[in-house]
Amino acid sequence: MNKLENKFIGLCLAKNNYFAATIYRLEEVEGYANVYVMVNRKDTWESYKSFSIQSMFSNLGRKQWYEAAEKFIAQLEKPEDWKKPHRFCLARYARQMIADNIFHKNLAYFREVDNITRYIWHYNMDSRSQEVILIRNLNLLSAEETKQLFILKEWEKQASSYQDINNALYGRRYLYKRIYNKNKFKDYYEKYSNELRNFIAENKDNIIGKS
Repeated sequence: MNKLENKFIGLCLAKNNYFAATIYRLEEVEGYANVYVMVNRKDTWESYKSFSIQSMFSNLGRKQWYEAAEKFIAQLEKPEDWKKPHRFCLARYARQMIADNIFHKNLAYFREVDNITRYIWHYNMDSRSQEVILIRNLNLLSAEETKQLFILKEWEKQASSYQDINNALYGRRYLYKRIYNKNKFKDYYEKYSNELRNFIAENKDNIIGKS
């Protein structure tokens, strides 16, 4: 990717009360610019939808991009679990898993860092403290909110190939083990597990992550 293309990555094309549409990839193919746009929820910043725009490469940044993004998010309804506490727990879990994965993948590049053992220790302690916060919030959920943890939403299934949604989908198993009163929500968790298995079987070619 050249500097001209790179400057558009992260550019917000449109936003409203619930969503923000941002460019996450741009590529030139035979004189055309393929612009890939991610739509994120503004309450948890999770990936919600995505779409692409094609334009002449010589016309980069034309208002066509902004108009297409505004039209796309205007058609989206308010998420049914908007600002719900259980959604916060799932999003926090996903963000921490992504951060941990990136950290461990990058360790090979930090061999020249002074006292790398201490560096790793500090990161692990911070990650553990984030987990403590997550579990505390998880166990403060009401019974109805806890039940909602194990109800798969259609938008999650449609967005299952995105990294954060993928972590949230599979994270229920991790979160369930840390609920104080697991028996109370056993039926909901088992129903979730069955739904997830069926979903995986039907969409295995489109799912890139695993628990």
